[in-house]
Amino acid sequence: MFGIGIGELLLIAVIALIVMGPEKMPEMVKSAAKVFNEFKKAGREVRVSLLELEKEASVGVDGPGKGEAARKVEKEGDEAGGR
Repeated sequence: MFGIGIGELLLIAVIALIVMGPEKMPEMVKSAAKVFNEFKKAGREVRVSLLELEKEASVGVDGPGKGEAARKVEKEGDEAGGR
């Protein structure tokens, strides 16, 4: 995860405890967890959107697997073979 090991995470936690104090730590951890969960949710949504776009691109007029790129390659192949 970001190239940070357990030792570095513990050091960050100790520094945060000293700077913020024990009273605010639970609140800060909850806030950080919410932000992290929102990032995970956004990442999942982006992944789903990309998969849907990929699916749409692979399904063209000629059926599955015949997207615009596939039709273009076939057309170029037909033109080259006819010469």
